[in-house]
Amino acid sequence: MCNLFAPLPGSDGKTQQVRRLLQLFAAQLEPDRAMEVAWVYPEFVPGAVYQTGDYLRRGVNSVGDPQLYQVTLDHRSCAGAPPERTPELYEPIGLDEEGTPLWSRPAGDGDGYAAGDVVSFRGVRYRCLSAPCLFSPGEVPSDWQAL
Repeated sequence: MCNLFAPLPGSDGKTQQVRRLLQLFAAQLEPDRAMEVAWVYPEFVPGAVYQTGDYLRRGVNSVGDPQLYQVTLDHRSCAGAPPERTPELYEPIGLDEEGTPLWSRPAGDGDGYAAGDVVSFRGVRYRCLSAPCLFSPGEVPSDWQAL
């Protein structure tokens, strides 16, 4: 069995405690807010016990952000049933019905959308026209092209 809370290579105990504190806090967030801090959540691990409502990340979405999933049924994970192939166990967070990432506020200037990135905002797909796109299509429409 994997120890999800074992120290990361090259990190000290204090760093691990701060990371765990962030994970405990982030577990309480609603899905749209969880996307803003996706890097905080633990990576999918085969053999881990997941409970309904847990968040985890696996891979990246089409704009290069971590792909979040929310667990929909208590279970022990296995390598043959990763989140992207088992929708009965994991719900992808931050994607519309067509698989387009939902717009979420970038964490900072270096985390904005790149020119060409496509997002869904209020049911409409938009392409970022100038990098970095830091504000929503509703806030700065000139940075976005409706598709």
